[in-house]
Amino acid sequence: MAQVGTMKRAKCLLDMARILIVDTQTELRHDPVRLLEQAGHQATAVATVSEAASILRDEVPDLLATNVVLIDGSGISLAKQAETAGAKVLMVTGSPDRIVEFDGSGQRYLSKPFPPDAFVQRVQEILLAG
Repeated sequence: MAQVGTMKRAKCLLDMARILIVDTQTELRHDPVRLLEQAGHQATAVATVSEAASILRDEVPDLLATNVVLIDGSGISLAKQAETAGAKVLMVTGSPDRIVEFDGSGQRYLSKPFPPDAFVQRVQEILLAG
């Protein structure tokens, strides 16, 4: 019975997860929002740490997907804030040095550039990972 409940909860997370995307590049905010909404999620996208921090204060998303380098601060600091609040985190980076660092630390990440469907797939994997 417990397994059935776990499966229902996992399906529910995939059906309606709340996801916050933070990236300075417009297309890396809007395209993933559209795809996540098509997949049944509620997605919000912002360009800055300050906008994201404000949202995190009011409502903790199920998952934060953030670029490492943002115009007004560090995506890594933002990720720590989100994790402390209870959100899962996906880091997005184009830096080979960060990829090596994330591989070594076990941090979930996605390397730029990536096809949009890879983003949605990675988000769903993280949501199911628990």
